[in-house]
Amino acid sequence: MTMPDTKNGRERKGRNKRSQLQEELYEEEIEAVEADEELPPFEPSGDKPFVAEELPDEE
Repeated sequence: MTMPDTKNGRERKGRNKRSQLQEELYEEEIEAVEADEELPPFEPSGDKPFVAEELPDEE
């Protein structure tokens, strides 16, 4: 037997869904930080300074 669909039940599911999504975001952020730690440090090559090919648009 299933429970009737009530507004109170939907609200509870919504709060749980928000916490689940927040937990997933935290896990992805931790994975991204750990992946960044594995990268070698940036070191410019040569005597020339680093110059971007295009400048960002000024807003």
